[in-house]
Amino acid sequence: MNIDLILNAVRETLPDEQIAPRSVQLNDTFVRISAESIITVVQLLIERFGLRHLSAITGLDNGKEIEILYHFFDGQGLTLHTVLDRGETETGDTPHIASITGIVPGAAFYELEISEMLGVTFDGHRGPDRLLLPDDWDGTPPLRREEDSK
Repeated sequence: MNIDLILNAVRETLPDEQIAPRSVQLNDTFVRISAESIITVVQLLIERFGLRHLSAITGLDNGKEIEILYHFFDGQGLTLHTVLDRGETETGDTPHIASITGIVPGAAFYELEISEMLGVTFDGHRGPDRLLLPDDWDGTPPLRREEDSK
C-alpha cells in the first residue's frame, strides 16, 4: 500500500476538508474525515487502491462526541477517523452515519456492535435489531459515558 498516493487521493477527493494525517506506532496512519465523507473515501480505497481488508470498526464515547474508527490493513494500517455528535439517547436523538455494508459487507458485525454499545445509527444497515444485548434492552447503550463525565 502506498500511503502517500492514498493521502493525495483523499485530499483530491475532499478538497474542502483539512486532511491532517498522523502516523502512529504499529505502522498505522490515522486520517480524520467528516462523517458525511465515509462512503466516498471507502469507495476510493476499494476502487482505486484495491484496499478491501477492513480489520475492524471501533467506536468510543469521549464524553464530548462519538469517535468512529475504520481500520483497514494491507501490509500497513490506514485508519479513517470520524466524529459524530453524541445526541441524547433519552430523547431518541441518536448519532447517525451511513452504513458501509453496501460496499464492505463484512462491516455488518462491527456496525451492529457499535450501534448497540454506543447508540449510533448506521443508516442503510439491514441487520438484526439485536446482536449482543437482550431483545428487551431499553437502557442507555453500555459504552456511553454518563452525562456528568463531560
